[in-house]
Amino acid sequence: MHMGELLFLVMLGALAVLLLYHAFIFSRLAFASSDGRVDRALPVSVVVCARNMARDLEELVPTLHDQDHEAFEVVVVNDRSEDDTTEILQWMKPKYPRLRVVEIQADEKFSYGKKIALGVGIRAAKHPHVLLTDADCRPAGPDWIAAMGAGFNGGKQIVVGHSPYERRSGFTNLLERYDGISKALQFISFAKAGLPYMGVGRNLGYTQELFFSAKGPRRHQHLMSGDDDLFINEVARARNTAAVYDPRTFMRTRATDGLATWLRRKRRHYTTARYYRPGHQLLLTLLPLARLVFWTTLFVLAGMGHWEQAGIGLAVKLAVFLPVTLLGMRKLGADGALLLLALPLEWLFLVLEPLIYFSTVLIKPRRWK
Repeated sequence: MHMGELLFLVMLGALAVLLLYHAFIFSRLAFASSDGRVDRALPVSVVVCARNMARDLEELVPTLHDQDHEAFEVVVVNDRSEDDTTEILQWMKPKYPRLRVVEIQADEKFSYGKKIALGVGIRAAKHPHVLLTDADCRPAGPDWIAAMGAGFNGGKQIVVGHSPYERRSGFTNLLERYDGISKALQFISFAKAGLPYMGVGRNLGYTQELFFSAKGPRRHQHLMSGDDDLFINEVARARNTAAVYDPRTFMRTRATDGLATWLRRKRRHYTTARYYRPGHQLLLTLLPLARLVFWTTLFVLAGMGHWEQAGIGLAVKLAVFLPVTLLGMRKLGADGALLLLALPLEWLFLVLEPLIYFSTVLIKPRRWK
């Protein structure tokens, strides 16, 4: 067997793997139709953990307070803030009666991250259904609580939603928005296919009962991240999880300032993936590996002059896989730039992701804040 024939067979094998992912997972979101449901009656507690985020809370609390929903509260956990967060929250309490403030005082004897604050906030919540977000996020509109709350219908205990990054100029923002939307395309599609494996704490909901029955994220208390994805990976199943993608459920996140900051966040998030359930680790490793093998063999075949074989692979990618990807990205609010640059960004991240991952092995990320 000639080298060209062997490479062609390898490429076909990678295409077969990718076909399974697109046919049985990514198509679940790409060809889905939103039912547009809202539930304005379900009592909901919105929990926000914040540290030194006074200016953001000044904007977020009024926006949440004006949500079109009948029964909800906004619980802000002030986690050892050293700015004027305490004064700002006390000033806002009389003006916004749905606001409840929980204070965590600094203790020199203990060092902890967001997970303790999250547990305190959920324990303080009055309502059994909890929605989580961060201080630097803003709901897409006044129906965020009602649209996310509808995900709990039918006895669901977990609702995973999308949190797109705001659009700004610059290369870092392009990377961040593509990374965010490609990750959302993946975990929402997996959840709709009955394989939920993560959510993002910027736009996530679950019941108090589920949180405390699983003892929250205590199993992973030693990790700096994982209050969202590791906890969901542990407790989420097809029967108890809803994935939502209606634009009204979006919780927009402030763009990261600078490439270095974005890379630090990426590195921190990579510390959790190794703790996923083995089946999820296999599926999430096989997917980028198949993409890498496909593109590598395609370019090598083209470089060797085997244009027909390379053309077959490229035709399948452009005619079958890419439309599914673009349809899914559009469902999650992708704009023209992300859609037009989807292919080169896919190539870039096939190189960038392994580099960032291995950097976390060599140099451990710092704790957040």
